[in-house]
Amino acid sequence: MKRSATHFEDLSNELLLDTFDFLNGYHIFDAFSNLNNRIQQLITSPDFFLKLNISFMSKSDFNKRSINIIRPYMNQIISLQLSESFFIKKFLASFPIDTSFNRLESLILKDLNVDHDISILISLAQLPRLFSLKIFFFECCELFIVFQLILRLPVLQYANILCSSWTITVPFPLATNDNQRSMTLEYLAFDGLPRLSKIYNLLSYTPRLRRLSVEHIWGDSYTPLVQFILPRNLTSISLCSWGLSFDELASFIAIVGSELEFLRISIVHQTALSNAYQWQQLMLRHMPRLRTFLFDYHGPLIKDADENNRCRTLLDEFSSPFWIERQWFFAHSHCHYHQFSQEVRLAFYSTQMRRRYCCQIDEFLDDNICSYQDPVFNLFFGPRISMKNRNIVANFPFQFPRVTELELRDNYYTINIDSFIDNLSHIIILTNITYLRISFNNQLLNNFVKLLNRMPNVQKLILDVRPSSEMEVLSNQQTNTLDFVCNNNVRTVQITGELALATVQLIKNLFPRMEHLRILNRENDLISIVRTLLSNRINNSHLFSLTFDGDDAMIKKLKTIIDNKKLLDNYNIEHRQSELCLWW
Repeated sequence: MKRSATHFEDLSNELLLDTFDFLNGYHIFDAFSNLNNRIQQLITSPDFFLKLNISFMSKSDFNKRSINIIRPYMNQIISLQLSESFFIKKFLASFPIDTSFNRLESLILKDLNVDHDISILISLAQLPRLFSLKIFFFECCELFIVFQLILRLPVLQYANILCSSWTITVPFPLATNDNQRSMTLEYLAFDGLPRLSKIYNLLSYTPRLRRLSVEHIWGDSYTPLVQFILPRNLTSISLCSWGLSFDELASFIAIVGSELEFLRISIVHQTALSNAYQWQQLMLRHMPRLRTFLFDYHGPLIKDADENNRCRTLLDEFSSPFWIERQWFFAHSHCHYHQFSQEVRLAFYSTQMRRRYCCQIDEFLDDNICSYQDPVFNLFFGPRISMKNRNIVANFPFQFPRVTELELRDNYYTINIDSFIDNLSHIIILTNITYLRISFNNQLLNNFVKLLNRMPNVQKLILDVRPSSEMEVLSNQQTNTLDFVCNNNVRTVQITGELALATVQLIKNLFPRMEHLRILNRENDLISIVRTLLSNRINNSHLFSLTFDGDDAMIKKLKTIIDNKKLLDNYNIEHRQSELCLWW
């Protein structure tokens, strides 16, 4: 009888490879190198492929992994993810993209500064198996040039291009011949405020496109005057619009919608909700194959001629047999435009939506705004939710089990923290929270520590330091107390507001695993803050980067203080968009 495996190292090679497929290549080598001869031979075999997520790391870790993992196994890397513009530059200086990465199938570049080095995109054409590409820009001056280079990649099937700010200085013409077109691209997603006219032109370059996703599109009155080759199998479209009217959307769908099976629309223009019948006609005439329709309107309240809210009327209009037969149902809620605004907005959305990125808890506490309350169809809000602390009460009527990112608004020093945490734990799963934004000052310290201890998996923390938060210097006894009561895994901390030196010292003690610290306030005494953080780094051995506002004069000052005080041996100060990043 065959002996069953009772230890990990006794598992078959097939099971081991299936397990390793879910792990970062670094973790595989760190955990399993030299465990036994069989596993060592398996992970060093030329048939073993690596997926590497090379996130921003310290210089010493990068040098070690470059020597032990990246360089020896370059031709076995099938997936590679890099982040931070200057770190990407550092990596590519050591490991240029060429045929050495001949197995690379998936590449993710986060925060790429493409304007400074367009050659990075040019070099990707040397990769014979690059099927998937994700690039995140902060800013890009040439939309057409970027897409032109990407569309020339010989086997690319999936492209996701996100950019905070496009500047289009080169015309984006229609494609006129097959040499300009991608004959392999099937999925395209991008962001960055393109006009609707650019979408038409872009589609002329992608005749085999099956899925299109566009974030933050602006409308215009442009309609193509000449015939162009459309994707024949475009079955899925997702559009997020800031300014597209229904008529502009309808014109677009009339041209590209004949094969659509999936349509997701997020829109803010009031005309999108003016008449349910117009949606029915658009679907019947131009989308005969449509099976899934997801709709999310988030904009001004819709009112009738007498200035009465039309919430109930809208829901009735979108509940005719046409919608019911297709199992397309809708709900609504209300919230304020943003945290400091009194303008009331309407959210009208498909109940089948599996995800709305962010909602505010006061969307569900709106009796004074609208007397009609929907049944709760959908608790799939997430991953982020924003709550006013005063609304976190016992017997709160809703739960949000998928939320992983939490924003708490208002001070919480006047509340009973134990009751507050108990009530909050009935609304969300605290151990699921990986991102937390919260106010912070000396009055809130004990409450903050108690709350954070109930969220052991928070990785990123944003602290809104209040103007009254000038910290008193903590005694050694108080500091030692914090060491054992605040047990957390916070790796990234971002601070907004005025930052006192005593607060800096406190943050060092509160977050012993902190790797990145970002400070957003030009008024802070950055030189003193840097000196405090870099002095006596024994208790903060994980910290390896600081990001803050600054210019070339600040770089000179920092280098002087670091070199004179011998605070660091090996470091760089790099520009990161409008900020500076100190990395060691």
